[in-house]
Amino acid sequence: MTVAAPVDEKSIAFAIPLFFVAIAVELVALRLRGVRRAYRFADSITNLACGVGQQVLEPFFKLAALVPYTWLFVHARVYTFDAASPLAWVLLVLGVDLGYYAFHRASHRVGFLWAVHAVHHQSEEYNLSVALRQPWLEALVVPAFYLPLAVLGFPPVLYLAGVTIDTLYQFWIHTRAIGKLGPLEWVLNTPSHHRVHHGIDPEYVDRNYAGIFIVWDRLFGTFIEETREPVYGTVKALGTWNPLLANVAHWRELWRMSRATRAPLDQVRVWLAPPEWRPADLGGPVTVPPADPAAHPRYDAPARRGMQVYVAAQFAIVGGATAAYLWIESRTPVATLGAAAVVFLASLVAWGGLLEGKRWAWPLEIARLAAGAAVVSLVLRGA
Repeated sequence: MTVAAPVDEKSIAFAIPLFFVAIAVELVALRLRGVRRAYRFADSITNLACGVGQQVLEPFFKLAALVPYTWLFVHARVYTFDAASPLAWVLLVLGVDLGYYAFHRASHRVGFLWAVHAVHHQSEEYNLSVALRQPWLEALVVPAFYLPLAVLGFPPVLYLAGVTIDTLYQFWIHTRAIGKLGPLEWVLNTPSHHRVHHGIDPEYVDRNYAGIFIVWDRLFGTFIEETREPVYGTVKALGTWNPLLANVAHWRELWRMSRATRAPLDQVRVWLAPPEWRPADLGGPVTVPPADPAAHPRYDAPARRGMQVYVAAQFAIVGGATAAYLWIESRTPVATLGAAAVVFLASLVAWGGLLEGKRWAWPLEIARLAAGAAVVSLVLRGA
């Protein structure tokens, strides 16, 4: 699932407990089927940390979508859709989903867009926690793909509702617990179709971009059926539990290539070319290798059980705080939101460091606990 634009924050706040209930149900279902390692603790925490980071940054990025969209709706629309019309809602969902398909496909074929979107693919597992592994910067790049909806005449409130529907739908398709779904496979994006999309098998790479309707892939030639269990992750493995590094990893790679190549045009092209492209003086395009699980050992940095319990307890607290943050963000001063966001992000980075045994992690954890107490006091005084 990829959050494609600002969504209804209260809907997401209400959905957070349901996400965790669904994860628990999936875990039980897979274990009953004999799948014992469908979830790895550190991987799941990193997935969830990316999701928390995306949500706490959302209030600061949503104007990137709403200002141009609203301006076009006011000044350039050719029609006005009525929110009371069932047909308007049908067309809205279809329009949003087509915009999502265009964005998603571009995100796999344009270098700087892949630098944003790659975060969602970095997990080497496939479960419902992966659905919540969201890029922190995506709300800054995706709005352009939805601007035609403003010109067509969908009011901003309808636009936000459509994006929320498209976002929430994609949660349930990130699972190995559900097989193929018969005739639904022809129309809807399903777990089987989306498993393909997360695979690094050469035949699966850059396939099945759909959000809700797989018909877009069938129409535009990007569909392929799941014939075997994919190998999950990214072709170049991330190799860390740090969510901040997850969000900057490919940006650093693009910057490195841009500085290393001697061809001036290639210094620009690396940001726009597909992810597999390389300048000629850096070896030329790369080929996706066969996805042999034995040749792709999953990253691991085992943490002691006591550390896992500590991080889980802290995450439960921060998860609840995130829901509260989303609930009150519209009536909270920007400075307070900013302070809270810094504490949230420091928490996520500290936990990644703790799970990897980094020396800097405990000092950061202690500092963020103190800062968190100060922010809570500030919020309560302003209540």
